[in-house]
Amino acid sequence: MAYFFGQIIGGVFGIFLLYALLEWAIFKRVFDDPIKGKVGSVAAAYMTGSTLAGFGGADGGPYYWGAFSDYAAPAIIVGAYAFWQGKRLREAITKGEAQTVFE
Repeated sequence: MAYFFGQIIGGVFGIFLLYALLEWAIFKRVFDDPIKGKVGSVAAAYMTGSTLAGFGGADGGPYYWGAFSDYAAPAIIVGAYAFWQGKRLREAITKGEAQTVFE
């Protein structure tokens, strides 16, 4: 059980790191809606992290397909956080409290 929680905590850290990098580099410049950009960057981070973990978990053998299920729970946790942040940002934009144009 402790291994499972450690795996989730490490997965959340990895997915969040990839999410922040992808959002900063690509997704906040592509989507006008902040929720779509944030959730899209979580989905891309999940696919990237799971793909890299599948190759890393192969250990000289076949591709480790279980990596996609290993990172599902952390991606859901980070996705919920990203959705909440996107919702707050959308409300701030509609109130006129946040910038919508990158300079």
